[in-house]
Amino acid sequence: MTGRRAGAAGSGARNEGVDVMRRGSGDDRLPPWWVEVLVGVVAYVAYQLVQVLVTGSARAAVTRALDLWSWERTFHLDPEIPLNQLLSGHHELVVVAGLYYSMLHFLVTPSVLVWLRLRRRHVYASLRNTLVGASLVALLVFWLLPMAPPRLSVPGIIDTLKVDQILSAGTPSWPGSLANQYAAMPSLHVAWSVWVALALAVAIGRGPGRYLVWAYPLSTTLVVIATGNHFLVDAVAGTSLVAGTWYVIRRGPRTGQLEPGQAEAGECSCTPVPDAVVDSRASLAGEGPSGR
Repeated sequence: MTGRRAGAAGSGARNEGVDVMRRGSGDDRLPPWWVEVLVGVVAYVAYQLVQVLVTGSARAAVTRALDLWSWERTFHLDPEIPLNQLLSGHHELVVVAGLYYSMLHFLVTPSVLVWLRLRRRHVYASLRNTLVGASLVALLVFWLLPMAPPRLSVPGIIDTLKVDQILSAGTPSWPGSLANQYAAMPSLHVAWSVWVALALAVAIGRGPGRYLVWAYPLSTTLVVIATGNHFLVDAVAGTSLVAGTWYVIRRGPRTGQLEPGQAEAGECSCTPVPDAVVDSRASLAGEGPSGR
């Protein structure tokens, strides 16, 4: 009987050690879901308001765009016109690209964010902070350096969404009519698609899927350039923004989150509780580990 009590005490101490490690996973530090939803709604409304209020000078925005395009041409990094001409010559592709540009941006990103919160909580906080941080920096750039897209600055670029009336792009109504036309640098479409691929790659951890997800930002880059909405440099800037934000977040104070490969195994990156500590706790509980 004494041995059983000792074993139970030792088991309880070990379970306590496991609980300590699990508490380091960061799950218990996540705010309630409704708080994050509320913050997300407020942030999106604030983002749209800034987009509307900060339009800057149209002439300055076009001048910056033309300077950027001239720089691209100098280094032969100007695929905007060839891709735009290729797309505009095929009505079916124009429709597909228009729907892609108009809808996936707002459907895929929040869906992945919700999935991370529900199914991959061990990496949710750092990835959420990366998305928020990158979006805030982009908003600051929109404010300080408005830049026109190719469709409003480069001769010969066709606004395929407007010409083919994709989702009434030619005659936009609220809230589409309030969008800032000079918020092209960096490309948030590309930035958010890169974040989606990063989030899925981190969450998946292993296997070929972690490489296949990068097809999404690649296709997004082709779409935003071909539709005349962004320069190549805009896409590169969006990619660099997410990569830099992720690097800063990962270099910051660690929250004790589980590593991707450890989530399924129930392991933790925290330092395990030594057996000696467990045995001492068992002894303090009233029975020694020897079962006397």
